[in-house]
Amino acid sequence: MDTATYQHKLKSNLPKLYAFSFFQCFLVLIPVVVPYLQGKGLTLEDVFLLQAIFGATLIVSDAPAGYLADLFGRKRSLIIGSVVLALGYQVLWFGETFVHFAIWEVILGFGLSLQSGCDVAILYNTLDELGTNGRKAGFLGRRITAQTTGEGFASILASVLTVVSLALPAYVNALTSWIPVFIAMTLVEPAGQRMSRTSHLENFRAIARALFGHSKMLTFAILNFIFYGFATYCAVWMLQPYWKSLGIPVAVFGFLWAANSFAAALVSRFAHAIEEKIGSTTSIVVIALLPIVGYLGMGHAPGHWGLAFILAFPLCRGLNQVLFLDAINTRVPPEMRATTNSIGSLGMRALFIVFGPLVGRTLDTQGPQAALSSLGIVYVIGFCLIALPLLSQRRHFRME
Repeated sequence: MDTATYQHKLKSNLPKLYAFSFFQCFLVLIPVVVPYLQGKGLTLEDVFLLQAIFGATLIVSDAPAGYLADLFGRKRSLIIGSVVLALGYQVLWFGETFVHFAIWEVILGFGLSLQSGCDVAILYNTLDELGTNGRKAGFLGRRITAQTTGEGFASILASVLTVVSLALPAYVNALTSWIPVFIAMTLVEPAGQRMSRTSHLENFRAIARALFGHSKMLTFAILNFIFYGFATYCAVWMLQPYWKSLGIPVAVFGFLWAANSFAAALVSRFAHAIEEKIGSTTSIVVIALLPIVGYLGMGHAPGHWGLAFILAFPLCRGLNQVLFLDAINTRVPPEMRATTNSIGSLGMRALFIVFGPLVGRTLDTQGPQAALSSLGIVYVIGFCLIALPLLSQRRHFRME
């Protein structure tokens, strides 16, 4: 393949990766998954326990899958992971018990592990091969915008389908889950940029040095990405019980979810411009304060006024997933990007394993307000323990 053809094929990766992100998150079931599972007889504690099982699967498989992708190719891993995820959604066709849904979560966990970080690694490696100058955060922002836009349109479809049947979104999800498989097959793997297969021990040492032994700033950036990623992930699983406690009909859930997704899409699209306007230090402060405002506002605002505070989470998500993820991916060697992104995901899931079932039990026994208020306090403490150490490095912390 001549250089011009190779460059042209690489350029085609960009719209394909955005399309992959769109359909990867075109999850029609998710906006109504909690009432769907409750309709199968599960409690909220069961729902959060399922997410803990999902997280445990990721912890076991995420980093090894990312490492294998760095060794053998991100495209190959992305295709296999997409197939496994699609097979997982077929389980929903017959899932009726907690055990069935636990199997579903395990399959999804393995599939997502194989995908995890691969599309971001291909994106950044593609940009490196194309000789893209300047910041890459804008490209990452478009990728995350595509994800959240996919969520938004899937959410609207979910609301329409639930008018017919609460089970219909699960069936549609099982069909649309195959689309990312075909998109992944058309991607071009950038040349080189893989880890050596000769010494795994030396590879592990290199990863540890790059992530946690090279720069305090990078270490704190990873920790903040994990901690504030958990804030928005946990909020996602609390929204549906919260809406239900306010007496909002399930058929409206999809529209509310779509509003959240489109807000995150808008913020992620312009996150790099926002950071350039207000500065890195202020951006970190905003990301750290948003979960506090969101959780405490939802927990204490009377009636439907709490709905306004939900916007804190898509704002936090849009900024966190672009600014921190870009800061991390621009500072690690290209051959270990899939592993690095997997470790970030692993950390967030580990937090959910520890705290998710506890949050679910609090929701069941004390209601959404108590759980939301408790998480608000956790993030006040987290501001001091997680965000402030990063702010102390602000003279050296540059996201561009």
